[in-house]
Amino acid sequence: MPAITADLRHAWRNLLAKPTFLAVAVLTLAIGIGAIGAVYSVVDGTLLKPLPYPQAERIVRVDRVAEPFGGPVSANLFGEWRDGSREVFATFGAFAGATLHFQAPGASAERLTAYAVTPGFWTTMGLPAAEGRYFGEEEEARNERVVVVGHAFWQRQLGGRANAVGSDLVLNGTAYRVVGITPASFRYPDTVDVFVPTALRPGASTDDTSYLSVVARLREGASVAQADTALAQVNERLSRERGDTANPLGARLVTLPDRLVSDVREPLLILLGASSLVLLIACANLASLLLARGVERQRELAVRAALGASKRRLVRLVLAEVVLIALLGSAVGLVAAAFAVPMLLSAAPGVLPGHSVVGVDAGVVAACVAVAIVTMLAFGLWPALRASRADPARAMQDEARGSVGGRNGGRARHVLVAAELTVALVLLAGAGLLIESLRQIGRVDTGVDTTHVLTASIIVPTPPTTPGEDFEAAYHRNTAIFQSRIEAVLTRLRALPGVEVVGVSDALPLSGADNASSTIEVVGQAAPDGGASRTGANWRFVNPGFMDTLGMRLVSGRNLVDADARPGAFPTQVVVNETFARRLLPGVDPLGREVVFLGGPKTIVGVVADARMGVEREPDAEVYMHHAHSLFPQFELAIKVGGEPMAMAEPVRAALRELDAAMPVFRVRSMDELAAGGVAMRAFNLRLMGGFALVALVLAAIGVYGVIAGSVAQRRREIGLRKAVGANVLDIHRLVLGSGLRLIVPGLVAGALGALALGRLLASQLYGIGAADPFVLATTIAVLAVVAFAACIVPTLRAARVPPMEALRDG
Repeated sequence: MPAITADLRHAWRNLLAKPTFLAVAVLTLAIGIGAIGAVYSVVDGTLLKPLPYPQAERIVRVDRVAEPFGGPVSANLFGEWRDGSREVFATFGAFAGATLHFQAPGASAERLTAYAVTPGFWTTMGLPAAEGRYFGEEEEARNERVVVVGHAFWQRQLGGRANAVGSDLVLNGTAYRVVGITPASFRYPDTVDVFVPTALRPGASTDDTSYLSVVARLREGASVAQADTALAQVNERLSRERGDTANPLGARLVTLPDRLVSDVREPLLILLGASSLVLLIACANLASLLLARGVERQRELAVRAALGASKRRLVRLVLAEVVLIALLGSAVGLVAAAFAVPMLLSAAPGVLPGHSVVGVDAGVVAACVAVAIVTMLAFGLWPALRASRADPARAMQDEARGSVGGRNGGRARHVLVAAELTVALVLLAGAGLLIESLRQIGRVDTGVDTTHVLTASIIVPTPPTTPGEDFEAAYHRNTAIFQSRIEAVLTRLRALPGVEVVGVSDALPLSGADNASSTIEVVGQAAPDGGASRTGANWRFVNPGFMDTLGMRLVSGRNLVDADARPGAFPTQVVVNETFARRLLPGVDPLGREVVFLGGPKTIVGVVADARMGVEREPDAEVYMHHAHSLFPQFELAIKVGGEPMAMAEPVRAALRELDAAMPVFRVRSMDELAAGGVAMRAFNLRLMGGFALVALVLAAIGVYGVIAGSVAQRRREIGLRKAVGANVLDIHRLVLGSGLRLIVPGLVAGALGALALGRLLASQLYGIGAADPFVLATTIAVLAVVAFAACIVPTLRAARVPPMEALRDG
């Protein structure tokens, strides 16, 4: 240890004597560590940290599969699955989004992130309440007004009071008794404000509306494959009983850890790989600097060797500087990463799953320091070994001649810079593919016109369902409220200056939102197996002006009109989209045909062009009904205005607050912003990949410049001799640029191969473009070639201006 300490002190004094070298080396490494540290913080907080739920790997999400549709389940199917698979599942739970709002005294109503959950949800997740308890089967069966409060809401609105449990919380104008508070780490399905019972009664009705998401916990020793087999047996029996063998029911099981990160795992790992490449290119630059530094220290090391210093001692002296640079670079890089992480998260809100806890913590610091030291030792060992093998007599002669590296050192730096160019081209090509992919997405015909459209969400206050109240009775009561309240909203908004037309729906196109769905049967239309023709379809509740607001094209028939509304009863007229007509009524005029769902038969009065719910999502079969028949009190507004949409944001908020302060108004944004949310992960990837590519391009250009400038300095005497014997400026340019081309061409060739490999890795992240797109590859090669060639120009011009006599005298 004393020897190592002495080496470190000596290395520190040497580095301080060369402040420019120290600053450049530390900054170069800090760039690489900052890049990988920021991305690793996100990867660690999202993919690596274990979920807070006990034995989370035994929790599975179960989705209904009924091609070409699937997802949530009905209350009856939930009961069948739960009762038919008890041998493999210890617990079975479900949850569904709930529309609840809270109004503090003297404040506007606040829409809450709320979920209705079954008692089995709590036992499945397995995390005890932080305060109080969770509601159980008896409260569920009696439909009691009880609520479990999320930890963040408890702190924000209830002041973190210990006596909050047992108090009343007024939601939607009705008092709910607080029975428990979740732990701060409980963030599933989201960071939830409140949980209420679902009041499910499977089997009590024939309603087949699918709206429940299912979670279940495997028994000890049971596998996902065994659970899949058990549910397949239940589904096979149900398909036989329903006579729907042509479109059999299925289930898809995914463990909760996998489900939570399925959409972000691959993009984040690709970004981690890209940041690793940035670190490698930074270390390659450092290795080149260390080689040059080793040349500068040749005389010192030669003297030490002549005085008896062993090769191990010489290697240790050089590596001591490497370790100090690694520690300093890591410190600066981690500080940069700590500032970069919040910027990354703010640049892509909502991209990461709710359980992510992202930050530069002790684990991230330890990992980044370890990576820095290992990579620096890997890249620094070569220069250290070269320095230790230096022949003292020859080193002294080289010093006398002003040599700056020798042939072997020059070759080593050439290899490093070619590697930098390779990595830079790989990153540039990746960024180019992502840019072109986003451009292709922008060309997709979504079926809607988003220009000059402002969107907002509102919740129409409705009285709660009373214990034991029939679904149809509550539905009839609420639909009458919806018709009168939404009409008042429409009248108020249409009166605002600048508003052209107002649309209302329960879910907007391009929002990515799924809605209630069910199996729909076409009367008189036979399926290929001879049974009734049916398919799953989404329900959309819209007002007559909705399709005009978003420019949705009417294909045949008519749009909905206010005369189609029948408050207090189920709808009888519907409009379907082209996908619905193509799947259920191929080659048949859909107009006038009857479909059966939601309380009975309905007549198709129109067909509208498909409107995508997400830019990358193929259209689903959809049925549009008048908004007065909505099942849900939350409505989405689409407001066509004459100018900039966000300029109308505050007038719209003020108008709706004036109309009813108890009606929550939230998510006020332009339709373009809403649509951009559907490609937020792509945009996030593009920003980071593009940033990494730019850093790599700059570092590679610096590397090329450094090597060519060093070569010019080393060959200064040769250049003087050539000019003295008649070489002209063009000959000198050809000489120096030839050295540059011997760097650039191998790097571009290897980079092109690497770009093709990266394209295959990115294939799942691309849209409308091949993994080996020739235009992108050619463009990135051209960009890098121009930048690298430009980096050669300054040293080339300097070489051409070398006076022959001065060069010979310096030599």
